[in-house]
Amino acid sequence: MLTLLQIRVQVHGISPGIYPPNHLLLSNHISWLDIFVLNAVTVSQFVAKSEIRNWPLIGRLCCGARTLFIERERRRDTARVNGAILHSLQQGECVAIFPEGTTSDGASILPFRSSLLQAAIDADATIQPVYLRYTNSKGQRCCAAAYVDEISFGESLWRILGHRGLTVELSFLAPFSAGENDRRALTQFVQSRIQAAHQAFETGHCVQ
Repeated sequence: MLTLLQIRVQVHGISPGIYPPNHLLLSNHISWLDIFVLNAVTVSQFVAKSEIRNWPLIGRLCCGARTLFIERERRRDTARVNGAILHSLQQGECVAIFPEGTTSDGASILPFRSSLLQAAIDADATIQPVYLRYTNSKGQRCCAAAYVDEISFGESLWRILGHRGLTVELSFLAPFSAGENDRRALTQFVQSRIQAAHQAFETGHCVQ
């Protein structure tokens, strides 16, 4: 997918490898492309909103990758997905979650939700924060891949295809054990780490 779209991936820090066992990746969220970007570096089972299941092509690819789909409007579904995440972690899987719960244009980090982190505590998983950003050929933050403002999937794809020199930078921050932490405190800690990475990389205004 990334090769077809001519998108380059640049990795900072130390990635956990292709199949890290009992590992939870937590990343900020900008585009539907984020799933494919992270999977190109570390094969993971993702948690995504249920609407993606019905998207042409992308939904089929996500289903093939055993994505866990969640209906965020249903509180009971959070418990179901937490159970599925716990099972995957206990089976030695790597799971990836976007705790913002929605996409942004990358200009800031949105508040993180703690509802899906209980499974990591119960599984005593290794947690690794990941900071993700898209840049243009000059290394400036770029909004071309941002899936926001009610844009359709077709419009988003066309916008990406029309933007040459798009690069995705993945910063893998230091991993740590979930231990017996409170999930809300754990969420705040991870958000502060990713927020610090964002501030360190942010050097200018968003470039279309």
